[in-house]
Amino acid sequence: MRSKKMALVFAGSPSLADLASASDSMKTMIGLPTEMGDLEVVEWSRQPSSHYTIRVTTDLLELLRSLVNDGFDGIAVASGTDVMEEMAYLVDLLWPYPQPVVFAGLGSPARHGSNEGIINLRQAVLSASSEECWGMGVTIFSRGELFAASEACKYYSHRGHDFASPGLGPVGEVVQNRVYVNRIPKRPRVIDRPVVPAKDVEVLYASLGGGELILGHLSRDESLKGLVLGGFGTGNVPPPWIPHLKNIIRRRVPVVITSRCQLGRVLSLYDFEGSAKRLIDMGAIDGGTLRPIQARLRLSVAVGAGMEEQEIREYMLS
Repeated sequence: MRSKKMALVFAGSPSLADLASASDSMKTMIGLPTEMGDLEVVEWSRQPSSHYTIRVTTDLLELLRSLVNDGFDGIAVASGTDVMEEMAYLVDLLWPYPQPVVFAGLGSPARHGSNEGIINLRQAVLSASSEECWGMGVTIFSRGELFAASEACKYYSHRGHDFASPGLGPVGEVVQNRVYVNRIPKRPRVIDRPVVPAKDVEVLYASLGGGELILGHLSRDESLKGLVLGGFGTGNVPPPWIPHLKNIIRRRVPVVITSRCQLGRVLSLYDFEGSAKRLIDMGAIDGGTLRPIQARLRLSVAVGAGMEEQEIREYMLS
């Protein structure tokens, strides 16, 4: 069996990259097994993840694609965790390859001399090199556990276990340098052709009597390419939003309704002004069980791919 060729991409959090001047020293420093094969370190960015955008993440995706085309068998991506769930989800939507991509954060303890970040990196690289993860798409590694990009959310801002998959749990774990996969996640439909996601897609969460001022500005903005609503409960919004939404839909800008609840679902249960049923009858698109930030990224991909309205409707629920 040929030796595996692995890549470790630094997309922020550069401290460990500074300590390793070459791939061999990085492999030794994080304690990877010698038989694992080659590890190439790629320093892509030193920005905090909160500075990233859809377009910047698309550039990262192109780098990851080039690594696969160069023969790499798996890729670990080390970055800040602020927007990691969105970065991983966007890459997953456009990742048709069987090679695993594993995102991992280093966390503040790594920057203060703890070995936690080193352990996280080692186990993320081991996961990316594992045959068990082949074909699973993009995952997020956090404190010994693997979470599917399609399910993960940043659960805590200040505790060790940053990520979780509410209602589902991890898809795998690493124990004593061995990767165990508990289940195969259901991935969203993957677009297997080059797509430049649209950047002018916004998301607006319903709040107690709020949002109308923002929505009024959006309804007059000709650059708006799509809008996702994080509605109350089963997808309901305040009645004052309706005239603005009608103006946006009339301009043939796709509007997707989701629930702001962590495990919510859009349902046409009610028939009052602002209800999900009325919104869908008006031309809004059902976002199903997608969280608002997931729906925004999926809509961005759909618009960038040039999908027509009916295809967008099907894609949002696929």
